Amino acid sequence: MTIAQLALAIAIATLPAAPLRAEQWVSGYTSHDYAKCRKDQGNGDPVSVHRCPGKAGITVIWTAGDDSSAVEFGTKALQETISDKAAFFEAGKTIEWRGPKGGKPQAAILRYATGQNVGKLDGSRLVVHRLAPDGTSCIVGSVDARKPDANAAARRLADEKAPGFRCGQDIRSED
Repeated sequence: MTIAQLALAIAIATLPAAPLRAEQWVSGYTSHDYAKCRKDQGNGDPVSVHRCPGKAGITVIWTAGDDSSAVEFGTKALQETISDKAAFFEAGKTIEWRGPKGGKPQAAILRYATGQNVGKLDGSRLVVHRLAPDGTSCIVGSVDARKPDANAAARRLADEKAPGFRCGQDIRSED
């Protein structure tokens, strides 16, 4: 067997493994009334920060200002914009947690109401977060939630990209 044939055989043998891993991931859901979660001490700033318990001990951090709200996860969330597709965001209350069956979640999906103007949130995006074992989290990408099969597209993004996504280094996916 030549080196080229061996390389081809290895490549073909590993192709089925990638979809199998994604198929073994499962969803769990939590719903949060963020304003009822523990509130951080403020510094006079009009922004409110609340910490809620999430799945598998992962902290859910809800930050709300006068015109937008956002959610971060874990102990070392990367400070970043939610999406360049809108100017204002309102975090949904239900979080879909994705990860291997029986394991700790490695991704979270959250729906945001979005818009270009305050008071007119006429769009919707599903934002996918990477949840690293060390408490780091960041946004892997987002999907236009108004498109057909948006939930399936967000799950594929979570399952295929989140496990190896390098926060602060890799480029996010946005459709």
